[in-house]
Amino acid sequence: MKPVKVYSALAGIAALCAIAPCVAAADSSEDVFKGALRYTVQVKATLPVPFDGDRKGSGLGAGFLVDAGRGWIMTNAHVVGRSPSRVEVAFHGQEFSEAQKVYVDPFLDVAIIRVSEHVDTRGIAEPRLECGSMPPVGHAVGAFGHPWRLEFTGTRGIISGVTARYRTELLQTDAPINQGNSGGPLISLDSGRIVGINTAGIRGAQNTNFAVAIKYACRILHLLQRGEDPSPPDLKLVYFRDVDNRKELKVARSYADDGTLKLLPGDVIRQVVGVDGAIENETQLLHALRGKLAGSSLQVLRGGQETVVAGAKLPMDQVLETRGVYASGVLFGPITIRDALEIGARGLMVHHVEPGSIGQSQEIEKSDLLEAVDGQPVRNVDELYSRLEESRDNGRRAALTFKKLAGGEALFSYTQRNLLVTELRVIGPQRLTPSAE
Repeated sequence: MKPVKVYSALAGIAALCAIAPCVAAADSSEDVFKGALRYTVQVKATLPVPFDGDRKGSGLGAGFLVDAGRGWIMTNAHVVGRSPSRVEVAFHGQEFSEAQKVYVDPFLDVAIIRVSEHVDTRGIAEPRLECGSMPPVGHAVGAFGHPWRLEFTGTRGIISGVTARYRTELLQTDAPINQGNSGGPLISLDSGRIVGINTAGIRGAQNTNFAVAIKYACRILHLLQRGEDPSPPDLKLVYFRDVDNRKELKVARSYADDGTLKLLPGDVIRQVVGVDGAIENETQLLHALRGKLAGSSLQVLRGGQETVVAGAKLPMDQVLETRGVYASGVLFGPITIRDALEIGARGLMVHHVEPGSIGQSQEIEKSDLLEAVDGQPVRNVDELYSRLEESRDNGRRAALTFKKLAGGEALFSYTQRNLLVTELRVIGPQRLTPSAE
């Protein structure tokens, strides 16, 4: 254990502020954290087989009550997992009880879970959410959670900025956010309102941490409360990186299907028609379109001319509906590469390979693209399950053809592995009735 350094108070601090304002600020912070103690929870998740983006194992994070009547808790998607997992929740001073996922967002790191019916949340005051605006740079905030399993811990700092450098737009703060803080509230120490969801920090960097802005999570919550689908649209677009921080969203590639919203490479997306505010990044675009997929149109700059583009917009796939096939220690699932069509990737990919498994012994690796089984293309989970089941029942190995990222002289290489099929099962919602092994 590293030694703890204790710093004495600066002797001249009394000269920096009058006694009354300093005491008032301290009291305000104390009240904020006292309130957070009541509505913040511990969230424990156990994930046995991970889809791409998740990790196998158990972890502890945080969450906070957002709907006392429904028993809804808001947290990070990475805390509860985008893969099937067992989730447990505990309020301060209470035991853990099982919780269920209500919604996990496919774009933002946001999830809503429901506590067990045996946990009565109706007497707990819901925190106020700052759904209307972003906190300015310099705004004092407090992060609440369980850093390094130090349960129900508060830290403080300021809003350092807003960045879209890491795909989604995030609040940047110097309030310490460590392992175990994820999913907890980032709270304004001025208003007491929650302004963000503690999400991540840059390992090794000093005071550089990030939170999902609560204004984006509010839209998800309000749509769910009205019984509407909060899914963002799947526009099938790839954007230019905003290397020069011009704060513009410019289309690099479009893979939109016929009959859907059709944008062209080079289009700069300015605004969603009828929605206030200019569009500067993908997070703002998808936020403006949530709940408005039908009938909405975009104002774009095309070839130096302003124009309006309309078209159908389909929602992104539901995270909780994700399905995969597990066999011989390998999890196969949907291709998650954003520009998969750019490299001709279709069908399925490897999401996870269990150490010491038959699959690992066959040198199957995560992110391998599955091209075919026994020489026949596989387009979806059901087809793959049927082919592997047939091989297993006939007592023969399945010949799997993979496309691998190689590098060097060739971007891709191809391999064929003969897999002894064991432990065959569907991960996620069961649409097939697997036969007994």
